[in-house]
Amino acid sequence: MTTPTPKTENPNRYRALDLSCTEFTQHLNFHLGSAFKYIFLHKDDGGRDDLEKALWHLRRQRNDAPKFKKLKGKRYFKLCQKLEACGFDTDTDAALGTILYAAAEYSEDNFAWAIACVKALLEKMPSETEQEE
Repeated sequence: MTTPTPKTENPNRYRALDLSCTEFTQHLNFHLGSAFKYIFLHKDDGGRDDLEKALWHLRRQRNDAPKFKKLKGKRYFKLCQKLEACGFDTDTDAALGTILYAAAEYSEDNFAWAIACVKALLEKMPSETEQEE
């Protein structure tokens, strides 16, 4: 039986321009940070799978209620400025921004908005069969 070769980790995968994904996720709780990471990276590697994982984490956080330390206003605005500097497309930027907003201002509406943004990204992604063609 052959042992599968582990996938080599590409440290540049976690960067957008000069910013690292961890510069954002270190300020978020587990579920919001994970959702943010999967959206941040979805075009580089995981595609639809990463967006599905982001949705799972957002739903899980919403179901767990606001059991996390909220982002303070000053930190929220600094992270939004950094996000703007990343140069993501409009839809990706909106999905990431809604996660930051949900971390700063917890409400059912904010989580619904974040989930809707990720679903919009999913709708624009080619299906598995379209990617293989």
